[in-house]
Amino acid sequence: MHTTQMNTVPDHQRFVSLEKDWGDDDRFLLDFAGQSGTSALQIACGTGALSHALSQAGVEVVGVDRNPRKIAKAIRRTRAVTWVGADARTIRLNRSFDTVVISGNAFHAFTTDTDQVLLLQTVAAHLKSGGRFAFGLLNPSAKPWEAWPAVERPMRVRSADGEDVAFWQDFDGPDPTGLVRMKTHYDSRGEKCSMNKERRFVPKAHLMDLFRAVDLQPAAWYGDWDGSEASEKSPYIIVTGRKL
Repeated sequence: MHTTQMNTVPDHQRFVSLEKDWGDDDRFLLDFAGQSGTSALQIACGTGALSHALSQAGVEVVGVDRNPRKIAKAIRRTRAVTWVGADARTIRLNRSFDTVVISGNAFHAFTTDTDQVLLLQTVAAHLKSGGRFAFGLLNPSAKPWEAWPAVERPMRVRSADGEDVAFWQDFDGPDPTGLVRMKTHYDSRGEKCSMNKERRFVPKAHLMDLFRAVDLQPAAWYGDWDGSEASEKSPYIIVTGRKL
């Protein structure tokens, strides 16, 4: 007789892998990369909403994410996109694309200079000559951490598996390099867990140094996903550019 031992350890990953709602960043990147007949690589594709929209616009799309739960949901969303579960710092697909985009604020998760260079080397390695890239990050001058959800004002979202989740953060920083250390607390209908995370917030000048190291050429800078002009206190630092 075959028996299966049940795992009684709580599977917290099912509610700490959060769904991302469609937002202004997705609209910006869809407009940027959504030319029919072209190809696009989306890094940090999550559960696949943007990649799916690009494919519906006639773009050949590959979506990459290292979170297996998010990739699993992306696969359920559509088979019109090639989904790859991998680390964006090291993945090499042995092909090139017309555009490469990095989703949302994913750049902050790459917290060392080495990680950031590796990520941008991945972008450069997958762009055709003259191919275009775009991504954005929160502007450290706007101190975005001051608006993060706290225990008295948690944010309510959905997990990639569709569960209702409330979360809030305790944090320390930023340090002189822009690194913020945080503990994120999750509550899904009374089931709770906490996770330690790090996020790094860097200025435009730091990005310029990175671009010079990987042969990427910035072309335009924006201060918000609506295409607003960049300023010192803009909420975002958004850049588009080309491979040299």
